[in-house]
Amino acid sequence: MVFTIRLMASLRFKLSSSDLIDGELVNAHLLARDNQVVPGSISLSENLIEVKTSSENNVALSLLFDAGKSGRLMLQTGILPPREEPYMLVQELVRHRIKLFLDMCENWSLFYLSDDHPAVQKWEESRIVFTDSLVAQSDEEATMLARQALEQAISATERLALAHAQLLLHKRYAKKPASSSAFGVAVNPSRFDEPLRNFLTNNVDIVSLPMRWSELEPSQGNYQWEQVDQWVKWIQQSGKHALAGPLIDFATKDAIPSWVRDQSHDFPTMRDMCYNHLEQVVTRYGGAISFWNVVSGINLNANVSLNLNHMVDLIRTAALVVRQKRRDAKVMIEIAHPFSEFVTTEANACNTSVLLTRLAQEGVRLDAVGVQLLVGKDSGRRVRDLMLLSSKLDEFLHAEIPVIISRLGAPSETISKSDGWWKTGWNERIQEKWAEHMFAIALSKPFVNSVIWADLFDHQDMDITSSGFLTEKGKPRAVMNKLVKMRKRLKKPLGALELPKRTEEQGA
Repeated sequence: MVFTIRLMASLRFKLSSSDLIDGELVNAHLLARDNQVVPGSISLSENLIEVKTSSENNVALSLLFDAGKSGRLMLQTGILPPREEPYMLVQELVRHRIKLFLDMCENWSLFYLSDDHPAVQKWEESRIVFTDSLVAQSDEEATMLARQALEQAISATERLALAHAQLLLHKRYAKKPASSSAFGVAVNPSRFDEPLRNFLTNNVDIVSLPMRWSELEPSQGNYQWEQVDQWVKWIQQSGKHALAGPLIDFATKDAIPSWVRDQSHDFPTMRDMCYNHLEQVVTRYGGAISFWNVVSGINLNANVSLNLNHMVDLIRTAALVVRQKRRDAKVMIEIAHPFSEFVTTEANACNTSVLLTRLAQEGVRLDAVGVQLLVGKDSGRRVRDLMLLSSKLDEFLHAEIPVIISRLGAPSETISKSDGWWKTGWNERIQEKWAEHMFAIALSKPFVNSVIWADLFDHQDMDITSSGFLTEKGKPRAVMNKLVKMRKRLKKPLGALELPKRTEEQGA
């Protein structure tokens, strides 16, 4: 008899107390190549993090980290081999970020940037300070220098992401304006105020209308259509583009009625319930709405547990129902947590790329993929910097399906220290600046058709607290005016972006 023993690969990281968030590891998980989340154990003992994985491949550690002036952000090390001597965590975070700058310069063909470009200057400063950290005489000095280098490296990569966005924006809209469906906002149907409708009429291209199943059907067989009816009627009369749904929201707690969740162990019965609900909604509104977000967060397994075959089957069924009612209808699904950390904690959950690849293999036709970019709350939405958000969007290029940023949002005040923040902490000014940058980054991607802000107004069911254009009292936030101005700017061609000329010394 032959026994096979699989040894657990082990990594250790030494850290200082200031590396932790309130003395704890927050949202720590492991990544393999291509940023795929992989299982493993991560433990903290005094000033050491120990990582164990049965994977044959080397892994990277990702976690929430206080990066000083850059913010409290999700950061990661490079892919590292096991070794006896512990790695210094902050140094490995810097090393990865310095390499990321070079990798993205190559991916985006941005090696033309001159030495005096702010991004290049910050990168050079980071590299020099990082080198000093590596030869420091004490751990305290090494940590201090590495922290300085990390702030500069994050700044360098964010500046690089913004430079790339400006280049592509001017390339995409140099001679033509943005489409008539470039900018939208989600409208919770609970309010139908005239000022809200006037704002939408004058400033928005797309109205995204959520249709939460548990609110449409509060008790089994008893539908309450009134709130949604009035919005659908107004959308039809106003001629606005509309995106309806998600019709089945697996990402939001209690969005699916309890009697449906109770049948999750019996997939055929649950699928029939979903089919009947989809048929009810699409039959009622199919004449007025042609674009449907049928399913959101199905790969999370957070509220209803499904295996991959069931996920594909249910998406295929939903698309079939919509197209049976209206041949020209468009169908999309929504990716609620694109970074896929949930696969390490939820049984049968799958990475976003795995789901999209399987749908393509099974011949399930989608007209678009919606991607939520929500930050500032909960494990799947802890804050990442502009570079990581931009590079994550690039991964959807390989899906060869148009992308809609179906929910873009950040809070105007810090929700929790363990959820992270960008720069100095969330406030209306930081929210406005973040939204400005992300709007430009998203629309610079040629495969992104539309960007939809998370909420028109604050309400009790919103995913990201205080992210609405309007406060509960109706006061406009700065983010509203900023995005409206950017939309108006894109209604005219931008012209070509004038790039600095390369001199002979720069290798022209």
